[in-house]
Amino acid sequence: MTETGSTGPSDERGIERIVVGFDASPSSARASRLALALARPGSGRIWFVHVSEADRRMAEPLTDEELDAPSRAVLRAMESLVSEAKSRGLQAVTLTREGPAADALLGVARDVKAGLIAIGTRGRGDPSRVLLGSVSAHVVANAHVPVMVVP
Repeated sequence: MTETGSTGPSDERGIERIVVGFDASPSSARASRLALALARPGSGRIWFVHVSEADRRMAEPLTDEELDAPSRAVLRAMESLVSEAKSRGLQAVTLTREGPAADALLGVARDVKAGLIAIGTRGRGDPSRVLLGSVSAHVVANAHVPVMVVP
């Protein structure tokens, strides 16, 4: 008996296109791992997206090296995720954007026709947002595809 809406044989299961918001926080790392597990074997594509704040050079008196160090660490972590995805037979890329994180993630998801957005509950922002961070709350409220929010 075949169910209506069934995803078909096991090699057809999984999500074809996933956008992951990544900021190197523990919850974004967990969201990334779950996205890797949910992607369709053989044909799944994942976009690991890091959104940087507006130019911090004006807000903080830091050297270029101090400003770039966190970004380099995030990019290294994302490249490691891309390598893991490729070892699983998935296609994966990293993207960096500037500006409001939620808007950037929603824009990438729209542009790539994502079937899922995966994000952590809290990134590196306001620690008082205990249950759902402002970025994840905005994404959930405005996405046109399912959103997986990972603690």
